[in-house]
Amino acid sequence: MKMRLSYFGFAKDIDDIDKAGYDCIEMHIKEVMAFSQSEFEDAKRKLRDSGITAEVFDNPLPLDKVVASPDFDWDFYVDYLKKAVERTAAMGARYYVYGNGKTRSSRPGATEADDIKKNEGMLATLCELAAAANITILLEPLAKSLSTRWLGVPENFAYARKCGIPNLKTLIDYRWFLEEKHAMSVIEEYADFIQHVHIDNPLSPFPTRIPPAIGDGHDYSPLFEALKKICYKGIISIEANTTTDFPADLKRGLDLIASHGIEVYRS
Repeated sequence: MKMRLSYFGFAKDIDDIDKAGYDCIEMHIKEVMAFSQSEFEDAKRKLRDSGITAEVFDNPLPLDKVVASPDFDWDFYVDYLKKAVERTAAMGARYYVYGNGKTRSSRPGATEADDIKKNEGMLATLCELAAAANITILLEPLAKSLSTRWLGVPENFAYARKCGIPNLKTLIDYRWFLEEKHAMSVIEEYADFIQHVHIDNPLSPFPTRIPPAIGDGHDYSPLFEALKKICYKGIISIEANTTTDFPADLKRGLDLIASHGIEVYRS
């Protein structure tokens, strides 16, 4: 079975990820927003000339910002998101992963209803801005250790349906899926709502995220079997932030997935 495979990276990693044989790179909005105009044009050209695409971008708002905080500059970040949508759409964006656990959480001791209203307003604004460029927002189920809300696929599905926002979907981040002890049957039950998958070695202590590999001490077969069962059509993205040998880790990731009967789509 073939599935589209991706690896987290920066503009400097495009060539390595392409050479390794992946289908896609998953990039960071923070990096794209920090580019000068010439750097942006260079990254866009480098991507265009490669054999991979950049369809998924992570964390639309800076991770250190809190929407519910009194000092959150709403107008500034609406303009920030408009520019992010414009730039990433030009690079081929189709999805934003809205993880941002701290950003979207209620503050300790605050009036939760007020904080929830602000967070829901920002999510609706993000979806509206993204929709203009045909970008879908993936509301990431996290863990209680990271976020106060939107922690599971059923919760996120119910919220999206209540709001009636057509470009609001979700993903599976394997680490947080396991931490919250969600059943693999959720993947089958909400197959049409799950548009993306993140995977790393969940045994590594967060925030360290090491690439998954054959013989790394964890059995990934329940996840891959669930994805094969639903004939998953989205992208599987390796979310790793720690490496000692990037080209070798790229190969190990592909080898692991191949060992479960899944081939890279471009092969």
